Amino acid sequence: MTENAKQILDNLVQEITAEKAVTFIRERLFCDDLTLPCKTWSRLNQFITFLSGTCDARGFRQWQKAGRSVKKGAKALYIIVPMIYKIKINPEDKDSAVEEKTTGFKAMPVFRVEDTEGAELDYEIRIKAFNPDSLPLIDVARSLGVSVSAGFTGNAAGFFRPSANAIVMGSNDGQTFLHELSHAVDYVLPDRNANRNFQEITAELSSAFLGSLYGVPVNIDNTTAYIRSWAGSGHVAFKIVEALGRVEEIYHYIEAVKTKAAA
Repeated sequence: MTENAKQILDNLVQEITAEKAVTFIRERLFCDDLTLPCKTWSRLNQFITFLSGTCDARGFRQWQKAGRSVKKGAKALYIIVPMIYKIKINPEDKDSAVEEKTTGFKAMPVFRVEDTEGAELDYEIRIKAFNPDSLPLIDVARSLGVSVSAGFTGNAAGFFRPSANAIVMGSNDGQTFLHELSHAVDYVLPDRNANRNFQEITAELSSAFLGSLYGVPVNIDNTTAYIRSWAGSGHVAFKIVEALGRVEEIYHYIEAVKTKAAA
């Protein structure tokens, strides 16, 4: 590792482990600023949606209002909604105020966006405009045979799927891509640590380091909060120290790919 790279990594570790209040700032997702019906649903119904493999589900009429129709033969998924009725507080007073009562719950059919067709949605337009060539170190991903595309990623800004050797981006954010690329490199390197917490801390620390090294904007508050969220018990500094060696291995791998490409 060059002296410049070592200095960047040392400074980064000091900044992350500094004792300061940090608020988790989520990355910019393609549909994060849009009003999707399912964003207002209960956690249970949002989880049902997630398990159904989509991030956007709506009722039949809601899809019609959005200019789309449900495909013939599409199967609905069902969410749980309360049955509410209104009663007068004072039945003898025709102008009495009313209150809502919940009598129980019922299953309501909704359909995934993947099972509809029609007008393009705002986030579909953004995804279509996504350009992988604009991402930092995209050539490293391609050297690994990793496909990079935009798509639904739930509450994450992106994810790496080893089984498909693919990175799916829910954001144009460069640091997010470096995080997922770090996962991809970590996956092919020998002696991979199977602990999920370790993997996430390593990928996030690596993304901040690579971003600082190669001139990609880094959100240090986001990085700090993310690492702390995966650190579990014990001081975060110890968790970072454990990950440093793997971060260096990822860096050396990337440098080797870049050197080979330039030869």
